[in-house]
Amino acid sequence: MPLDNLAYWIIFVHVASAFVFAAGHGVSIFMAFRLRRERQPERIAAMLDLSSYALIAASVALLVLLVTGIAAGWLLGSFGRWWVWISLGLLIVIAGVMTPVGATYYNTIRRGLGLRAGIKKDAPDPIPLPPAELAALLASRRPEVLLLVGGGGFLVILWLMMFRPF
Repeated sequence: MPLDNLAYWIIFVHVASAFVFAAGHGVSIFMAFRLRRERQPERIAAMLDLSSYALIAASVALLVLLVTGIAAGWLLGSFGRWWVWISLGLLIVIAGVMTPVGATYYNTIRRGLGLRAGIKKDAPDPIPLPPAELAALLASRRPEVLLLVGGGGFLVILWLMMFRPF
C-alpha cells in the first residue's frame, strides 16, 4: 500500500474516532443538563450509569484518536508545525480540567444518592441526601463549565486541524 493511501486510512480512522469521542461526550453533556429537572433517585442513577458507559466508549476513542493522530502527523511530516503541538497541548489542558471537574461533580451526586463513588473501600456507605439537598446539587453550573471547556476546546482543536494556521 503506498504511503499516501496509508495516510488517508489513518486520517479516516482518526476522524471516525473523533466522531465516537464527540458522541460519547454528547451523551454525557445532554445527560448533565437533563439531570437538573430530574428528582427520582432511580432515574438519576440510571442517567449517571448511561453517561459512564458513554464515556468508556469516548475514552477508547480518545486512545485511537491519539494513536492515529500521532501516526498521521509522523507520516505527513506535520510535527514541525505549531498547530499540531498547540492541538496536543490543548487536549491535555482540556482533559486536565474536565476530568476532575466532571468526576467530582458526578461522584458528589452519586454519593448524594447513597451510592459508593470516589470513596475508599473501608469508608462507610454514604447516606442519601434529602430531596432538597439533592436538588441543590443538581442545580450546579458545572454542566456549563464542562460544555464551555470541552465543547469550546474541541472547536478550537478542530479549527487548528482544519485551517492549520501555523
